[in-house]
Parts: sequence; structure tokens; C-alpha cells
Amino acid sequence: MLNKTIPVVIFYLSVFALFSLNGNTETIVEKSFQSLRENPPSCPEQFHFIVVGDTQPGEPHEFSPFFFRMIEEWNTLKPPFVISLGDLILGGAVEGLDSQWTEFENIIAKLSVPFFPAPGNHDISDKASEEIYKQRIGPVCYAFTYGNARFIFLDTEEPGQVDTFSDIQIAWFKKELAKVREKHLFVFFHKPYFVDPKHPGWSAIESLLQPFPSVFVFAGHDHRYLNVGKRGNIQYTISGGGGGPIRTDPEEGGFHHYLWVQVSGDTVSWSVVKPGNIEPMNIVSKEKIDLRNLWKSSIQITPIEWDWGSPIQIEIPMQINNSTDESATVKILWDIPSPWNLSFPYNEFQLAAGQSVSPIIKINRDAGFPKLYPVPKAKVIVNQNNSALSFDLPFPIYPSISIPYIHNKPSIDGDLIEWQDIPEYPLLYPIRFDPEQNTQDLQASLKCAWNEAGIYMAVQVYDNEFYQPFAGDIVWCADNLELFLGEWEWSLTRTAKGPEVFLYVGPGREEETVNNIVHLAVIRKDPYTIYEVHFPPSELTPIQLQAGSKTTFSLIANDLDTSGEKPIRHWLEFMPDTGSGSDDFPRTIFVLKAPN
Repeated sequence: MLNKTIPVVIFYLSVFALFSLNGNTETIVEKSFQSLRENPPSCPEQFHFIVVGDTQPGEPHEFSPFFFRMIEEWNTLKPPFVISLGDLILGGAVEGLDSQWTEFENIIAKLSVPFFPAPGNHDISDKASEEIYKQRIGPVCYAFTYGNARFIFLDTEEPGQVDTFSDIQIAWFKKELAKVREKHLFVFFHKPYFVDPKHPGWSAIESLLQPFPSVFVFAGHDHRYLNVGKRGNIQYTISGGGGGPIRTDPEEGGFHHYLWVQVSGDTVSWSVVKPGNIEPMNIVSKEKIDLRNLWKSSIQITPIEWDWGSPIQIEIPMQINNSTDESATVKILWDIPSPWNLSFPYNEFQLAAGQSVSPIIKINRDAGFPKLYPVPKAKVIVNQNNSALSFDLPFPIYPSISIPYIHNKPSIDGDLIEWQDIPEYPLLYPIRFDPEQNTQDLQASLKCAWNEAGIYMAVQVYDNEFYQPFAGDIVWCADNLELFLGEWEWSLTRTAKGPEVFLYVGPGREEETVNNIVHLAVIRKDPYTIYEVHFPPSELTPIQLQAGSKTTFSLIANDLDTSGEKPIRHWLEFMPDTGSGSDDFPRTIFVLKAPN
């Protein structure tokens, strides 16, 4: 153990974390280490620091006001340093990163204390962006000692690695752990692999941490706060509320925040600070979310698959189970938009432990097709043990569309003459348009087909202008298509270099990479932009290319208008809330039809 009578600040970098000095151009981390050397702790057994994650802007050059407020508060609190869990910038293609890093550096220069980040997936997406990060921000992995604690930063964004740490990084980590003699060990990185104890990207790391008596692991990426809890000697926490878009219910940690961590001898604790408000560290805990999720799973409505365009008149059961060991009162409050009609026998249920009820819902609608949403939804309030929890329960109704079989493969050239006999579906849900929902400058329609060689789509977008200055993972900020097909998430656009297919998520694939297997043509014929795309079988797994196969689907047509005084971004959705950033938006059921 280190001598407690002298202040200690030590840092050293292994070969894996090595970065070169650049003359007079110091990285953010280099400057922070210099400041730390000059200001050692006055009391090694008692100090504090800040942890924050995901401060990136939601739109280009639009950092959240919460982030600026946080910097002001940190300058008032004057911790010895601030630690970031990654996602500092919006990211995208490498040619657009320098200006974003300059903007970030100008913002963080307002912070009066050292700043130590771990890289996030918006910061590093390939070798080129990794090199820029190292040159301007600092090493991807490093470690230092402050007071009675050791701080180690890991990298979840290694190019070529899929949801895991490389053998090289693990070997570096082992060497760093061999040096640890401090009372507390803090480990920081971006993606919270530890949420699943069996995650292959985490189990090897966790086993290395088990011999240490006091370990605290922090990650971001999920835009929320969650006290995951302890497993053995290791405390796990997610903190991703530094200013990026929030997509999670506040009761499950969806709010902007940072952590104010206090170290006092053998004790480590923290407060969850919403800008202007301080909350206890257990404000959102795994136990609370587990109870909420238990009730959410215990109240179910039988899902309905609805054939696109047909009327609805059905009776379905709603199952309400009290799966806990305590009695509870369950209240159901319905929101029924026109032209839906819904009847429900009664709205409040007293349930003993283990008791269940099955009320019947009667629902009908025969107007307003093909637009289906909004559908009825229920707000569920559960009172139990003198405390209450609540959540929304959407009505699980999903339209299905039949995808015709075609015998010949279309030419992927943007000429849609081969698509004349294929059914067409409109994108119905406009977002961020003017109050009258005027879509005259943006309309879109979709056609789909399939055969054993893959799935084909043609999208025609009516748009007064086409504008796409970006490339890579931020093309959604301008004109493009975002496509959700089963477990795959894609972006289709035309950049300055030509058509680009970008993979956000794919089973067993490295996330956020340009894809050269999917075939895409993007043709501009004023006032139309025409997208024609072919997904071969390798880019559809586990979807089976056979009649009767089903998967889920939705689509966004993004539009950035630059002709006015201020650029305006808006979009159309095939299903509502597709562009919300949430993973649980409703999706169409995509059914492969048998050959004629």
C-alpha cells in the first residue's frame, strides 16, 4: 500500500497506450497530466472527482445546453479532475472530424480542471479516426494514481474488434493490474459490456478484477444513469447523461446528469447530479428497474398482426399477474385517440400476491386507413408497499405487408421501370414539419420484392433539393434513408464519393462501418431522389429467404433543407417513433409472399 503521509500522483503509459508529443501541440490528456503533476492531492485519503458520459451533440454543432451548464458547475465544484466515458463528438467520416474536434477543444477549454476521457464509438470508428483521436485528444488506454486510488482507462472502440477487447489490450491491462498497490481501483470505458455477466467481451476482464478488494467500474454509451449493483467486490455503474439525446424513461435513468464521486478512506460514494439538482446514488438502481420490468412483463395484451389496409374489430384478453410476494393495487388509465373505439370492464384491480385477472378488451376501427397510428395506449400505475411505480403500455398492434416474389433480379441502377407491378406503400408519419404538417417538400414511397438472391427495395423521395455533405455514421443529419430490417440497421445515401451503404448494427458484425456487399444506386431526377437497393443473403441472416418468412421493418427518409435562413432537418417515418432513437418503436411485419 502507498505511504499515506505524502500526496501521490503517478502516471505511466505502456506501449499499447503510447502517444507521441507533438512539439508545441499538446493533446488534452497531456495537458491534463501536466496540471495533475502541478497540483497533487492535499489529502491522499480524501478527495473527489467527476464522472460524465456521452456529451456529444444530437445534431451537428448543437451541443446540449446541459453540457455547458455542467462545465459551469464543475468549475464551481473544482474537483481535481473530470473523467469522461466517451462520445465527445458526433463523429462521422474522417474528413469531417477535425472541425468537430476543434469545436470540442474550444468548449472543453472553458473547463478549469484536468479532463481525462475514454474513447467512444462516436469518437473512433476506424483506424483513421483513431489516429486523429490519439493526435488531438490522447491515448486510448492509460492509467494514473491519485491519492489512494488507481485509475485505468480501457478502449471498447478498437478497430476490427466486435464487442470485445483485443488480446493486446487485455495483456496491457494485466500488466497495469500487476502494478496496483492502491486501496481503490477505478476502471473506465465506453460500452457497458458488464450488464450481461456472461458477455464474452467482459468475462475475461471481470476475472482479472476479482482479486482486488475495492473495484468500481464505470461505462457510458447508454444515455441514462443506472446503478447496476455489485457482483462480488466489483461495483458497476452506467452514466451516459452528459448531454446526448435521452431515449429512456426517467424512471429507468433517462435524464441528463453527471456523477460527483467522493473518496474518503475506505469509502467510495457518489451523488447523481442533474444540473442544478443533487440526487442519491440509488435514485435509479437495478433493483428498482427489475421490479418495474417485472410488472411490465406481468401485464400483457395479446399482440395483433393486422393486414395493411383492412378494418379492425376484435376482442382480446389482457393478462394482469401479480408475480410479486406482496399485494398490490393496479390502475389502468386508457388514452384512446380518434377514430379508435375501445371498451374495458373496469380500471382498478386489487391483486393479492400471485393473483391474476384476464379482462377482455373490445376494440374496433374502420376509418382513416392506411394510417394506423396513434393507437390506444394505457398508463399503468402500481401501488405496493406504500410506494408507486408507473409505465406506459402501448397497444401491441402491428401492420403486416406482403412482399411479392420476383423471378428476375432487377438492375440496381435507379431506373424503376421494372417495379411497375410491385405494390407501393407511403411513408405516413411526418416529424418536425410545420404546424400544418405540410409535406409538400418531402414525400416518399416504398416498394419491396424478394427471391432467393435477396431482398430488393426501391424508394422514391419527392424533395425540393438533395443535400448530403456528410459521410459515415452521421449521414442521417442530412438527406438519406435509415432502414431497419430484422436485426440489421442501415443507412443509404449518396455522398460526394458516390452511393454509400453504412451498417450501424448487424449480427456478428463490427458496428458502424461502410458496407461494400449491399448493392445501392442513388439517382437524382429533380424533384425526385430514387434509391434502389439489393440486400444479398449474407446481409440478411438470420432472415430465411423462403415463402412465409417474417421479419420486422421500418424506414426513415431524412431531409436537410438549406435554402432558408437556417438549415431545417425533418423526416418521414414508415412507422411512428422510428427516428426517436429508442429501440422499442413499433415495426411493420414484413412477410415474404409465395411465388405466383
